[in-house]
Amino acid sequence: MSTQASQTKRTLIRNGTIIDGTGKPPLKNASVLVEGDKIVAVGADVKADASARVIDAAGKTIMPALIDGHCHISYGDVRTQEESDICASREYRAIRAVWNAQKVLRAGVTSICDPGSTCMVSVAVRDAIYSGMFEGPRIFAAGPFLTSYNGIADYFPTWVNVPTGIGVLTNTLPEMITEVRKQVKEGADLIKVAASGDISNPTAGADTSSLSLEELTAVAKEVHRLGRRVTAHARAGLSAADCSRAGFDWVMHGTLMTDEHLDVLLANKTPLMPSLTYLTNAVEFGKDCSLPQSMIDGCKWELDRAIPILSKAHKAGLPLLIGSESGFALIPYGHWHARELETYVKYLGFTPMEAIVAATKLNAITVDLAGQIGTIEPGTLADVLVVDGDPLADISVLQDLRKILVVMKAGELVDLDRPWPTKKDWSFEQTITFGWRLAENPAVRALSTGSKRSGEVAA
Repeated sequence: MSTQASQTKRTLIRNGTIIDGTGKPPLKNASVLVEGDKIVAVGADVKADASARVIDAAGKTIMPALIDGHCHISYGDVRTQEESDICASREYRAIRAVWNAQKVLRAGVTSICDPGSTCMVSVAVRDAIYSGMFEGPRIFAAGPFLTSYNGIADYFPTWVNVPTGIGVLTNTLPEMITEVRKQVKEGADLIKVAASGDISNPTAGADTSSLSLEELTAVAKEVHRLGRRVTAHARAGLSAADCSRAGFDWVMHGTLMTDEHLDVLLANKTPLMPSLTYLTNAVEFGKDCSLPQSMIDGCKWELDRAIPILSKAHKAGLPLLIGSESGFALIPYGHWHARELETYVKYLGFTPMEAIVAATKLNAITVDLAGQIGTIEPGTLADVLVVDGDPLADISVLQDLRKILVVMKAGELVDLDRPWPTKKDWSFEQTITFGWRLAENPAVRALSTGSKRSGEVAA
């Protein structure tokens, strides 16, 4: 054996129940051997020499680490659109994003796709993590959304347009092509297009298709010519179908599709990422988070329409990918990345095994590593979790950080014993609030309805 080979780091994770991410039945009392950054052996008879580090997983589950296909690492758990687009400088956002990335990793997520960043923050964070300066998941990074006046990311009036935030205004096809080339030059792995509006958009609803098939086709062609991937925010059924026709690599949301739109995605075998966690969290916890009732009602309206068509998509065999949409106050980093798996089981008829496969093996396409991560098989990168519980019996166990005992990324163990990272929130990160409207203030209302006006003197 060569000196280099003898110095290769080995880890044996033994005696656990292996869920390998392929959908095969669990393998009990089995072990995984890791050499360097790769898995080299899996099975009941796997052993290692005395130099190997040994992790005893008896009574535990060994499974692939999670891949979050929709995580906006630059946002910062924002509460309002102003906080997302205006508050805090891009330089501060990049540093804050690196800080948040460690929470994502320690939640058992070793790879994320960031499909829409504040400026090019996610690219910078990707490079900082890759260089070894900071701990965090792999990041497949996009720049800001390409949006027209009628798509998500153009929230503000035309005299404001899109500030230094999550979108860049491209109302013509030449502008779109130019922005694609610019983002590729600046290091983007992925181009994100705003193909529809959103329930939070004041002037472009979720059922609004914001770009033509001709525009979408031209963008996809240019992105692929430059060797990158392309996806789209597409809640409207027509926008989801047109993105599929245009050759997008996968489509996000598709929540307002009809059977006709779904047939297009099925015919083209276009993967779909619904990202329902925002909707379900808004409906279930919105009041507790002071979310406006109009927003809660809008999310319920969309969720009620999404469940039947997405359930039908699942039954028809359309690949449904997993993305938490973390980055908003409703979905804070490090806590809700596995919530989408539970949502698929609860609302869409997935088995826990199907949800795990979606969040591991299938989701590998969202970070352009299909076949290289997402399964516990010889030759794949050693991204591994040891879980104190059985996610096939209770899929929600993956949301309990106390049950995530081991997180391994490319053969390296993540330190889970350090205190959870905390920080101070600065005033410049937050929206300025001027208080209640006077008419909504109980004290003012009592004065205004009293028998005496201000300055009135009793007889």
